[in-house]
Amino acid sequence: MIVRLTLTVVLVLLVATFAAGYTQASQQVADTVYTNGKVYTVNEKQPWAEAVAVKDGKFLVVGSNADVKAVTAKDTKVVDLGGRFVMPGIHDTHIHPVFPYLDTEAGWLDINPTMSKDELEQAIRDYVKANPGEDWVRGEGWGADLFPGGKATKEWLDSLVSGRPAVLLDETGHNAVANSEALALAGITRDTPNPPLGVIEKDPKTGEPTGYLGETGVGVVLELMAIPDVDVHIRAVKRAMDEISAYGITSIIDMGVYDQVLAAFVELEKQGELPVRVDATIMMNDYRGDLPDPDPLLATSGKYDTFLIDPHNVKFWADGTPFTHTSLLLAPYTDDPTTKGMLTVTPDHLASFPDLDQKGLVIRVHAITDGTVRTALDAIEKARKANPDNRTSHHIGHLALVSPDDIPRFKELNINAEFSPAMWYPMSLSTIAPIFVGDERMKRWQPIAEFVKAGINVSYGSDWPSGTPDADCWRGLEGMVTRRDPTGEYTDEGQLGEPVDLETGLRILTINGARTMHQEDVTGSIETGKYADFIVLDRNLFDIPADQIADTKVVTTLLEGKVVYQSSEQSNARIDRQRKATLAALPTYTHRH
Repeated sequence: MIVRLTLTVVLVLLVATFAAGYTQASQQVADTVYTNGKVYTVNEKQPWAEAVAVKDGKFLVVGSNADVKAVTAKDTKVVDLGGRFVMPGIHDTHIHPVFPYLDTEAGWLDINPTMSKDELEQAIRDYVKANPGEDWVRGEGWGADLFPGGKATKEWLDSLVSGRPAVLLDETGHNAVANSEALALAGITRDTPNPPLGVIEKDPKTGEPTGYLGETGVGVVLELMAIPDVDVHIRAVKRAMDEISAYGITSIIDMGVYDQVLAAFVELEKQGELPVRVDATIMMNDYRGDLPDPDPLLATSGKYDTFLIDPHNVKFWADGTPFTHTSLLLAPYTDDPTTKGMLTVTPDHLASFPDLDQKGLVIRVHAITDGTVRTALDAIEKARKANPDNRTSHHIGHLALVSPDDIPRFKELNINAEFSPAMWYPMSLSTIAPIFVGDERMKRWQPIAEFVKAGINVSYGSDWPSGTPDADCWRGLEGMVTRRDPTGEYTDEGQLGEPVDLETGLRILTINGARTMHQEDVTGSIETGKYADFIVLDRNLFDIPADQIADTKVVTTLLEGKVVYQSSEQSNARIDRQRKATLAALPTYTHRH
């Protein structure tokens, strides 16, 4: 009798609480309601809904048409979705939004990894001819696959640019080629040693510099050039924001900001033109390889801490790329068994983790290969032991190669795992990688499904513009759920690893990303009380073949209930052109060498 009475009381209280909450909501009037939709909420307790009501930038009601009708008044705007598919906005947890358009806004050479070698060379010639007064020729984004071993040379660049210095970064941003004038201006000769954590490549026969530079070796040349002013950065970021919104992205982690980028974000927010939430991640090592004092960084964080911008994050660029052996492997490189590669962080960098963790900063680590990943895990483990009461979830990104032994450590240490699935498409990065790591290790390339099965929070990062020509997340989603490329080049089941199901893929793009950004309580899913960050698509992802996901277009993107992107014939045509250019380039990658 006592048990029954207790259960009855509990049920009465629950019903009363729900009724009170519903009554409270129903007593409010929505600013806007969206009806007749197919709303995938990513909320496990309520996966699907028909309609949503928005008030003051937050979801007031998530439910049926009848539910939102209860909060609809004469002044409420009513939007009929017409059966369209709705989902939370995308969280891109690894992106560099200033760099895609910094070149053009600064008047530099505009190139990209979809260009063929002939197109790249013609773009350089055209720029040189059109800009005779520029002291430097600078650009970023050439495809590493265009050159033997992924390495361009000074002789090649000399043939295109002479009489003034030139430096072109590759699609990763980790490596560059400089012409003879740039090498001379930087004082680089056959006697110049490799800088700490960097590479100045020398010809093994002549000992002369080849012009190819890696990591801090790039900085030896770049430090000769001035950083563009804030106005240039504002224009570059604004253009990137327009593109990001067109792909349905509402939250980003900018993985490497500096003062000019932060100032650009703040100014755009003041102008009401920042359409995303930003985790601004301050670089703790750059092309010079220095370790900044964290205390001034904290002061900087306060300067740029706004409603939409969270700068309490630091990043360590722990490795480079396999192409220059500047990423650390647990076993020797396939193309050179005498080396396992290197790190691009120092012992001092790694030793700073406990202090940064104690200060409450989120540590984010760029780690591509298995040796680097283990090093990052070890450093975070030391921070955990030094600060046992602090459970701030840190973040390791890229994870192209991870030892199976290290996968469980991510959950044990409460570390978010971020992958860049678009980068394992047969773009130059994944095509060239087997040269350096071999076919056997490529079978473990980006083991997303293994991490999901281990219960680790997995998020998505485009790394745009490094390794991918756009911020298109739908190509990455298709890749995760099919593990096939859109060209049909790789079709054998299991050749590119195990896929994940669509629901998991959507969680990776949304709520998991919000968790990586420590935003899961306010966004990442469509739930009452959360910010109305959501997108409307041109197709129901659950009703189409998986190999059509990459064709998805966003109809509307909303941040806090405000429309920040509305598709048009012009925007759709631009997206179609970009996708066509990307796909046209992909099939040729596997046949160039």
